[in-house]
Amino acid sequence: MSKKLSTLGVGTTFEVPVKSAYRSFLGDYVVFKMADKNHSGYPSGAITLITDKIIALLCSDAKEPNNSDSNRRSYGNNRHIHSNILQWLNSNAAAGKWYSAKHGQDAPPSSANVWDNVNPYDTWAGFLAMLDDDFVAALMTTTLTVAKNTVTDGGSYETFTAKMFLASTTEVGLANENGIAEGSKLALFSDNTSRLAYCTQAAIDKSNYGSDPTTSQAWYWWLRTPHSGLSYSVRYVITSGALSGDYAYYGLRGVRPLCNLKSDILVSDSTNSRGNYEFQWNAAPSTPDGISVPESCYSTQNITVTWGASTDPDGDAITYVLERSVNNGSYTKVTETAARTFTEVVSTSWNTIKYRVKARDTYGNESAYVTSSAVPVIHNQPPVISGQNADLGTKSGDFSYKYTVTDPDGDTVTVVEKVDETTLRSYTPTLGEENTMNVTGHDFTALSNGAHTITITATDTVGNKAVRTLTFTKQISGFVITLAAPLEAQAQPTRANVKVTREIPAGATFKVEATNNPFDPSPAWEDCTNAVIQGVAHVFENTINTAVKFGMNIRVTVERGDAISACWVSSIGGNFE
Repeated sequence: MSKKLSTLGVGTTFEVPVKSAYRSFLGDYVVFKMADKNHSGYPSGAITLITDKIIALLCSDAKEPNNSDSNRRSYGNNRHIHSNILQWLNSNAAAGKWYSAKHGQDAPPSSANVWDNVNPYDTWAGFLAMLDDDFVAALMTTTLTVAKNTVTDGGSYETFTAKMFLASTTEVGLANENGIAEGSKLALFSDNTSRLAYCTQAAIDKSNYGSDPTTSQAWYWWLRTPHSGLSYSVRYVITSGALSGDYAYYGLRGVRPLCNLKSDILVSDSTNSRGNYEFQWNAAPSTPDGISVPESCYSTQNITVTWGASTDPDGDAITYVLERSVNNGSYTKVTETAARTFTEVVSTSWNTIKYRVKARDTYGNESAYVTSSAVPVIHNQPPVISGQNADLGTKSGDFSYKYTVTDPDGDTVTVVEKVDETTLRSYTPTLGEENTMNVTGHDFTALSNGAHTITITATDTVGNKAVRTLTFTKQISGFVITLAAPLEAQAQPTRANVKVTREIPAGATFKVEATNNPFDPSPAWEDCTNAVIQGVAHVFENTINTAVKFGMNIRVTVERGDAISACWVSSIGGNFE
């Protein structure tokens, strides 16, 4: 379980892991203490932290051998924006890489430039490089005020921005320097006792000062405020919690940096064995996998937007925030939903619409947006085909489908009827009148057994379309085809040449019969299959004809059997004598 940083109170402590390569500098972790919540002048809603203890003994700024001011040549520079300590605290550079000159006479905190060679740190890595990457990534940039001395820097104050910074005299509840309020007092500091600070064991172990304190002994720690009447002296809190000042290049003073974090950052539900909360870095969900909208849409009709899924590294529940831009305007939120589809009616005032969607987890972490292309809104309405898309079921013979076409704008409409990809008819209907699509005769018999799709497409004069989609399954195990009416003759036929256009695959059976007395009550049917297959004439054996008329008829019988491919007869013909 976890809780938000904002739910805890001033004075609560938190651990930040130190990278393994730097634990000899800072220890296994740095403990921060909450100093204030939503502090005036800091980022809105921020939680302010300060290190619970002095994390290192370092100088504020090294002496500057080439400075025109003799005191700065000897004792360092108290203009905080140029200080070595501010640069080091905000650097994530590797060892020996964090320092760069901030002005023409600046110098690094090397052994030669710090008091009595005590605690140089120019070869260290930047402070941010030593800390957990997630914590560093979460640091907020803060705008701060600092006084300037009246001797070399013109007095008054200046502002700067930083992610890690030192407190001012004002912020720890001590006197304003030269009457300048450098921010406002932090809630953590109320009296001398609240300002007492103790060194970590790592700070003591890393120091080469000969008279280092113990962990139970209050120690001095730097503020960012300069002594306004001197060019080299920096204010600090002494071991009683009161205020004093000292040479900037003294490496025996302590460092207690502050920072700001967002209030909704998560921490452990309870403290660890050392009495500290631990940060829990909840990751944002992934960007949704694409967004889909129709290529065009129609005013007063529905448009449906769909989008792909997002995943959350922490397994948090995800909702999707969908936003819409109309006529290239700004985006507005239209829904937040766990679903991945949204349908709305297109307004007549819209000419183009565009959508974007992002994923949001239960802690408010958000993905990047994925954005659709702009969709044109068509104000001329498409035709309407009556009925609904449907499955017409199994068909074993000719059938028809009735429908009506209308158009809201009264446009002329062209209708195309198809079975699968074969066009059966293209015509211009009378709007509002019933039409019949016929799947009969050769159109039906030419279809193979199995599933088929009918599409009826109505297109108006501006290209708007309506489509009715119907499905059916042809299922015929066999069929018999006989001429609708016998062929008449002057005398009884004695032989005939019969031709059948067909596709009879393996596994199917095919039989052709002919009769030369078709008008008799009981015609004599003779098997002429072999003659048809061989392409030769069939000689009739029957000589009886009781009817007044003479003629011939043909009958074709097909059984599908085990055949799996197309099985059909498209025409029957021939002649006789």
